[in-house]
Amino acid sequence: MEKILTISVAAYNVERYIRQTLDSIIHPDTIHSLQILVVDDGGTDGTLAIAREYEEKYPDSVFAVHKENGGYGSVINTSIRLARGKYFKQLDGDDWFVTENLAAFLQGLRETEADLVVTPMEMFNEADGSRVDRDYFQDRAEGTYPFDQMDFRQILPMHCAAFRTELLQKHQIAITEGCFYTDVELVNRPVPYLDTIHILHCPVYVYRVGREGQSVSKTGIRKHYKEHERVFWNLIGIYRSLPQDQQAKRAFLRRRLVKETAAQMKYFCYLDPGKGPYEELKAFACRLGRECPEILEAAAGYSRFVRVMKATGYRAYHLASRVM
Repeated sequence: MEKILTISVAAYNVERYIRQTLDSIIHPDTIHSLQILVVDDGGTDGTLAIAREYEEKYPDSVFAVHKENGGYGSVINTSIRLARGKYFKQLDGDDWFVTENLAAFLQGLRETEADLVVTPMEMFNEADGSRVDRDYFQDRAEGTYPFDQMDFRQILPMHCAAFRTELLQKHQIAITEGCFYTDVELVNRPVPYLDTIHILHCPVYVYRVGREGQSVSKTGIRKHYKEHERVFWNLIGIYRSLPQDQQAKRAFLRRRLVKETAAQMKYFCYLDPGKGPYEELKAFACRLGRECPEILEAAAGYSRFVRVMKATGYRAYHLASRVM
């Protein structure tokens, strides 16, 4: 049977969560429409064994993929190559889907040919158990729109996006390997090739936050801040390659880059105070001002932190690094 959706599950050492993740996307009414790639990225716990249990039970839909460790980007790249569904969606192995909304989501995918399909997400805070809905296009009716006629006032996270698989494969979309924060690349690398966007209002993805050790935690940031910067410059390259007349695509990327500029500057201040991070911060800002001054200016307008840093010649780092 034709697969409507390929779900790529990034499953590195998620033994504690993977059953909940897989159970959330397996339902008798929808399993036949799914290709579920559970990609074990060289993990050392029991994740792969669990994935193989599900593969044995659902051999036409669940596929346990074992590979040497190559990072999040390599998981996505492997899955794109193996994808057979009409659409492609990424799912982290410690997150899950809203099972009761899968049927409506799949029906929406059947009925559209849009390059990008956007759905709301839910954020689950592990610390207190709270859940918050995020519908980034709540003011738009469900349906398909020309990408270049959209007013992107929100930053679109990976959790809300599903891409037409043929587009990803045709344009050989490849994500940076051996690097954290590449979920941002997954959303933004295809942008130059997007002509249409389809909006649905049924939440699909539940994103787990508040877990120590995540790349967005301070511990993770201190360990991987250089990788965040690497992804940032990749996005700058995509932005600069877009023609000036592609305003909607440039706006889409610009909003993300403005946010990531502020994030990267803060990340330098999370490190142990000293001359090294200060010089890195100044070098980052100098390069951005040279290569893409409009992003630096926009970031100063967006973030008081960036504004203060810029106004003080980045000497405010010395205070910020002691209090952040």
